[in-house]
Amino acid sequence: MLLGVLGDIHGNIEALTSVYDKLIDLGCQRIVCLGDIVGYGASPGECIDFLKDRDIICIKGNHDFFTLDHQEKIDWEMKDYSRDAIIWTQKQLTEEQFNWLESLDYHLKIDGIQFVHSSMETLEGEYWPYVLDAKTAQFHFYLQECQVAFCGHVHIPLLFTCSASNGIKMEMLKAINIDLQSDNKYLISPGAVGQPRDSDWRASSVTYDTLSGRINPVRMEYDVMESKKKIIAAGLSEDLAERLSSGI
Repeated sequence: MLLGVLGDIHGNIEALTSVYDKLIDLGCQRIVCLGDIVGYGASPGECIDFLKDRDIICIKGNHDFFTLDHQEKIDWEMKDYSRDAIIWTQKQLTEEQFNWLESLDYHLKIDGIQFVHSSMETLEGEYWPYVLDAKTAQFHFYLQECQVAFCGHVHIPLLFTCSASNGIKMEMLKAINIDLQSDNKYLISPGAVGQPRDSDWRASSVTYDTLSGRINPVRMEYDVMESKKKIIAAGLSEDLAERLSSGI
């Protein structure tokens, strides 16, 4: 089966549409979203409806989690523009869209593959660790039951390999065949659809062939100027708009 995996859409409908169309063109038979559907971007409701209408399998990310907190807490551990964007998002969504976000799981296992937004280290929203090096990956791999897992949250395309002989290796994700006949465990981050942070502004996702172990990164251009205009028009931080052009 050819699987498409994407995540960290962050209310960017232009990027989501471009990536989705490409994954369908490539022949993906199933698409999974790793969470953070909302936050930062100016089209949260459209992104929710897009995923829901196409029956795309989704899990809950930290921005989705905080959006569901209607107390508008000021003690969230995040930057001011992130908090402001979440509070703004809360005012845009319909009851049906809130209910759909609430229904999402934090973690899924599908056909022997695990999907999590942040790390297997925590699965109920207690905190949201970034898997960005061997040390943080160690906690994840300790709890990863399947040979292959996917995570979001870091906004960077990465491949982590955990082997008995070489320990944990981290590398930038590239087209590769992982060894499904080995005892290795693999954790793949597809990067971000709506706000990449690897100095490449193009929307990022991956395809994964579950039979051969082939992973192919997918980068797509989209109407980034339209996304930026919407952020400014919504009264959100200009920094959120400007970073889309540079991929940081």
